[in-house]
Amino acid sequence: MNNFSNKIRKLLQDRASAQAKLNLIPYDGSPEIKENAKGKYLYVRKRVNGRLTSTYVGPYSEELHNLLLKNKTEAQQLRKLLRKLDRELLASGYTHSDLPKNVARNLDFARIHLKSNIYDQAVLEGITTTFPQT
Repeated sequence: MNNFSNKIRKLLQDRASAQAKLNLIPYDGSPEIKENAKGKYLYVRKRVNGRLTSTYVGPYSEELHNLLLKNKTEAQQLRKLLRKLDRELLASGYTHSDLPKNVARNLDFARIHLKSNIYDQAVLEGITTTFPQT
């Protein structure tokens, strides 16, 4: 059992590390060169929520273009690693579940009664306030 939990823990740590690296990539997408009368400019094109978007990066330079290409391949490799880790976690029997129902109910109860608790404490301490002010 301990070996099983260590394996899942390692897979989860690897997944978190890969996701963090992916989030740190500043320009994630395909580099695109656009030209106009003033010169060449670099953009990064990617699909966000089903729509293609272009983000301006800067004026064209060979160094910046190569950096964007490197970022693109690194992001692809990280996504591939994330898919592989997800498959391994699933094969190991790990399932990501939401909060248990009783914990979710307790959180909802706390949110609902937060203002009344604050108001009651203020009244007990002798602070003159009305319920809408809390």
